[in-house]
Amino acid sequence: MRHVEALEVPSPILTAHAVVPGDRAIVVAPSGPVPLERFENGLKVLRRAFNFDLCLAANLLEQDGYFAGPDRLRIDALHAALGDPQSRVVWCARGGYGATRLLASLDAERLRARPQTIVGFSDITALLCWAFTKAGVIGIHGPVITQLATLHPEDVTRVIDMLRGELPDPLSATEGTVLHGGTVEGRVFPANLEVLRALVGTRYFPPLSGGILALEDVNERPYRLDRSLTHLLSCGALRGVKAVILGTFRDCDPAGGEIGPTAEQVALERLRTLGIPVVSGFRFGHDPLHNAALPFGGRARLHADDCTLEFLEPVTFRSDA
Repeated sequence: MRHVEALEVPSPILTAHAVVPGDRAIVVAPSGPVPLERFENGLKVLRRAFNFDLCLAANLLEQDGYFAGPDRLRIDALHAALGDPQSRVVWCARGGYGATRLLASLDAERLRARPQTIVGFSDITALLCWAFTKAGVIGIHGPVITQLATLHPEDVTRVIDMLRGELPDPLSATEGTVLHGGTVEGRVFPANLEVLRALVGTRYFPPLSGGILALEDVNERPYRLDRSLTHLLSCGALRGVKAVILGTFRDCDPAGGEIGPTAEQVALERLRTLGIPVVSGFRFGHDPLHNAALPFGGRARLHADDCTLEFLEPVTFRSDA
C-alpha cells in the first residue's frame, strides 16, 4: 500500500476575528457561473440574518463555459478579496467546478497575514483545503449564497453564530448507522468526497491523520462513490483517521428500477475496513433544506454511540472573550 505523505501545515493554526455588525464580507465566485435569481434570493436572506457590509467580487456574474469567468479573472477576484484590509469574511456564491484550477496561483501569505473566514462547500472544499494546508487558517464548510434561500432558518443562524465567535452547538445525526462506537477527538475536516479524492497527491490534501473526516457528495452513482473511497483507502490517504461521519449523499442512490446498494451502504461497506468509528445520518451537504455548518480544521469530539459531534473551540475569536 502506498501512503500519502503528510504535508507540514503552517503553525500556529489561525482563526479570523469574529464579525460584528457593519463588518465587510466579500462574496466571491471561484468556481461555476452563478445563477442570478437564486443568488439574489440568498443575498436577501443573508442581509436579514446579519448586518454585513456586503461587497461583490468583480467576476460574480461572469460566465466562461462552466466557470464564473476565465481562471485569471477568478484568481484576481480572490486575491482582491483576500487582500482587502476591511474584510472579515470571504463567502462563496456557489460551488460547481473550477476552484482546483486556481490553487497553484493563489498567494497564501495574503490570507495568513490577515486571516479571513472562508465559507462554502462542495467545490469550495478545494479552497478550504488550500486555506488550511498553505495558510494554516480555519474555515467554515457551510452553505453557499445560492443555497441560503431554501435552508432551514436554524442552519442560517448556525453559520452566522459561528462567524460571530459563538461555540457551535453539537451536531447530532437524525437517522443513520454506527460502525465501531466510541469517543474520539481531533480536528474535523469536512469535504466533498469527489473533490477530496481529486486532491490526493497535491500540496493541498489536508492532514487527515489524527482527525475526524466528514464526507458528503451529490449526483454520484454508487459505483463512483465506491471507486472514490477505494482510491482513498488504497493510496493510504485515510491512514490515521480517527473517525468518519457521513452527511447527505443527494441523488447518489440507484436510479429508478436499478438494483444495487445505496450510497450509504457503499460508504459503510468501504469504511468498515478501517476499524474506526463511522456514523452516518448527519445533515450537512447538498440537501436544499439542511446544510449544517462545520468548522474546517477546528477541534471536535465525536461521541459515536450517541451519534453526536461536539465542537471544542469557536471558529472565530472575539477580542472581548
